[in-house]
Amino acid sequence: MTGRLARGMVWLRQFAATQRELEERRRLLDRPWEEDLLHWHRDADGTVTLHGEVPPPRDGRRRSTTPEGWCPGSLPRARRAPEP
Repeated sequence: MTGRLARGMVWLRQFAATQRELEERRRLLDRPWEEDLLHWHRDADGTVTLHGEVPPPRDGRRRSTTPEGWCPGSLPRARRAPEP
């Protein structure tokens, strides 16, 4: 039973991490103006590229990417939020 419980706990942690990542992606989609801030983006193949044009504020808060390195700029143009 201990092994089963341990596997269940691992599954729950992975599930919670996935949910946090998806929630952060949704938040970024709601803030399309942050895509203009300079940030590093990790592609699906692991390649890291620089996106954006404007230096971010110096308050230290992470913007434009999730902790895993995803940003809305990685989506095809048709799936991004409409520009005003």
